[in-house]
Amino acid sequence: MAENSPTAAAWTPSPEEDSGSLVESSARIRKVEALAGKRPDSFARLRESSLGSFYRKHLRPYAAVRWAVQWIWRHGYPIYVNHVATRGQRGHARRWRRLIPLSELVRKKRLGSCRLVAACLVETPQPRVFPADDRACLASPHERYEFPEIFVATLPNARTYGGSNLVLVDGDEVVCHDLYDFARDYTSEELHGRTLISAKRRRIRWLMNDDQPESVAEAATFVDACAINYAHWLSEVLPRIVLFCAEERFRHVPIVVNDGLHRNIMESLLRVVGPEREIITLAVGRALLVGQLHLTAAAGYVPFGQRNTRLSGHSHGVFSPQALALLRKRLGEPARSADAAHWPARIFIRRGSGARMLANTAEVETLMIARGYTIIQPETLSFMQQVRLFANARIVVSPTGAALANAIFCQPGTQVAVLMAKHQEMIYRYWCDMLTPLGIDVSYVLGELAEGSKLGIHGDFLATTSHIGDLLEALETT
Repeated sequence: MAENSPTAAAWTPSPEEDSGSLVESSARIRKVEALAGKRPDSFARLRESSLGSFYRKHLRPYAAVRWAVQWIWRHGYPIYVNHVATRGQRGHARRWRRLIPLSELVRKKRLGSCRLVAACLVETPQPRVFPADDRACLASPHERYEFPEIFVATLPNARTYGGSNLVLVDGDEVVCHDLYDFARDYTSEELHGRTLISAKRRRIRWLMNDDQPESVAEAATFVDACAINYAHWLSEVLPRIVLFCAEERFRHVPIVVNDGLHRNIMESLLRVVGPEREIITLAVGRALLVGQLHLTAAAGYVPFGQRNTRLSGHSHGVFSPQALALLRKRLGEPARSADAAHWPARIFIRRGSGARMLANTAEVETLMIARGYTIIQPETLSFMQQVRLFANARIVVSPTGAALANAIFCQPGTQVAVLMAKHQEMIYRYWCDMLTPLGIDVSYVLGELAEGSKLGIHGDFLATTSHIGDLLEALETT
């Protein structure tokens, strides 16, 4: 049986380096809260039912049961919506609407737009992989790709909903970003029963309905179904916000984000938008009707899930180097310490909880400590402590996980090594495609899924210490 107990206490910064208190003024944060007694979506209602409670307490620990429940929900719920729940109903919340990419809407309606970043070519070289026999897993399908321009479009009388980055316009169209692949990408909104999408027809049923929406004259929405995830926030949502806020013409426009975000995510937002701008937090299922809604094109995107595993060519993530570089300049560069001794140069990130755990953590940490690495547990640190930690590190070794998104703040030339399991559906290139364009050197150690794991890409895994030793030799002699 693999060891799971840690070998050493994780490092924490000295009190004088703790800048974790929120830079928040309640006077500039307006909350649009959930309506009393109303659940935002079908998933939430089912979760809070007696059946959902029984599942969480007694059945969820069994992998086979979890797989079966997820399959039934994903395939059975659309049948229920299409053939039972909507029978005889003609309300606006149930009809099929057209799903339209933002750039297509701009052309169709001749909307005003403002370019923030021009399109650019992104190189996708192959990183080092240990063992070398696994290099094929990290092979890129192309030498480079073009990331499209990032722009802001202004939509009249549009409606943004908490829990979704989709926007309703004109009552019969729903706007999505241009990187969304209809045939391949499965969305969080569908999983939670907030929408139903017909990929072939490019149509959507909007299953959230707020009949008491709040209204504002002007705002920019950055609500996103995946914003609660730290990696999605740092690589997809916050870069859009930093680009928007850098444009002088939008300096007084309120920002709309999800309600209930983690305090570290809120701190990152507040540091980017500055002390004067109003922030509106929107609860899941609540609607905000906006007279002039500014919608920023995608600055990065990795699909929430795969719609059809029979298709090949699923995205491992695409990211705008300019947007990530601006975010690093805004937050990472000022975080570099004049006294580097305060921050460890070589760090190993301990993944404390959740899926994709490193099953032989104790064995690996023993090796890392012997080689002079400091053990870090990021969830114990404030946002700015994490930024400073990564901005001052020279070598970062980590199992794949959301905390590794902090590597965006590393200096060019920093070496980042990712420990990851081998699986046919794994999005191996997520980290190298995000970090390499920022001048960060990325390497991988690929391990085997732990015996008995039935969670696929989310299963625990083992990293062979001899392979990690080879990795460290390579990193430390570069």
